[in-house]
Amino acid sequence: MKKIFPTFISNENILFLRAKLIKGYHIIDILRWLDYKISNNFKKDKGIIGKLIEFYLTGKKQNNVLNQDIPNLGIEIKTITIDINNKIINDSFICSLSLINKNNLIFYKSKLDNKLSKILWIPIIIKNINTPILRRRIGNPFFWIPSINEKKKLNYDWNNLIKLLILGKIKYINYYNGYILLVKNKGNKKQLTKTINNIGEIISIIPKALYFKKKFLYSLIKKIKIF
Repeated sequence: MKKIFPTFISNENILFLRAKLIKGYHIIDILRWLDYKISNNFKKDKGIIGKLIEFYLTGKKQNNVLNQDIPNLGIEIKTITIDINNKIINDSFICSLSLINKNNLIFYKSKLDNKLSKILWIPIIIKNINTPILRRRIGNPFFWIPSINEKKKLNYDWNNLIKLLILGKIKYINYYNGYILLVKNKGNKKQLTKTINNIGEIISIIPKALYFKKKFLYSLIKKIKIF
């Protein structure tokens, strides 16, 4: 793999310019420029496009479990898949959800709030759901900072999840569907994590992750020129 830009990004204007430079190009183009190697099993790696875009923008592979992708700017990088009719294809992954949460129970001190302080969205344009990954195209990037009303909704969703977690109502967490947040399984049945059920027993379950709902994502793009 080879870097195109310096790793350190001094301001968000530079980051945004880098993102604008790949508008209209396909995923296969970026792979070639970066000599970015992917496995033959890449179709099963749902995060391959996000990893590629992050490497293009920052020049390094990311492993930021707690911090934003660009901590010195307080910015997270996310991709959002959209078809040519402006339909959001997938709920968007945010971060994992700790199921034994002894710390940071308050939204404004949580990993979630940290991740969402400012996001650079990179649209991935497809003709339809069957568009091959390598033929997917980059759209117009845009920044998003949660509004006061969005912060309130995120706080509401987070508090509801924490209440379920404290009460051990794990089966309700599995199906949580809030204003903005959605909970889904992260991983498979062979990758288990510990949590505590409603009678205080430690049990093993599939790890969970937080996602943006498609309906919320659509509210972000409907007034933006994506193509």
